[in-house]
Amino acid sequence: MSDMNEIWAQAYELGALIAESPEVAEYKRTQELMESHPDIKSLLKQLRDVQVEYDRLQSYGGGSHLQGLEDTIQKLIQQLDTYPEVVLFKQASGKVDELLQSVTILLSKCITSEVNGEPLQQSHSCSG
Repeated sequence: MSDMNEIWAQAYELGALIAESPEVAEYKRTQELMESHPDIKSLLKQLRDVQVEYDRLQSYGGGSHLQGLEDTIQKLIQQLDTYPEVVLFKQASGKVDELLQSVTILLSKCITSEVNGEPLQQSHSCSG
């Protein structure tokens, strides 16, 4: 039986492995590419500013007054999507998300199989 400190240590180790993965390396590389482009940086700042304003106004309740901000947000996103750096970043982000989702699913399957006393029906082992 594992104590909580061991679980946290193993989780930290898993996090470090994921952080060193090719998927995360590509994510960082494409993020740097995107952030080094002045036009993209400007559009991202505009997008953040509009989203903050949208969130602020939405906290007072929804309504037609938000439609203009929603349209502006969509236009800024469409503009950003025209840059290859943004497309590459979104693809890299999706691959990191897929990796994290796969790890989450495997952890869930391992826990379920251990709880139910059933062997895991995959090529991965749930034991350390």
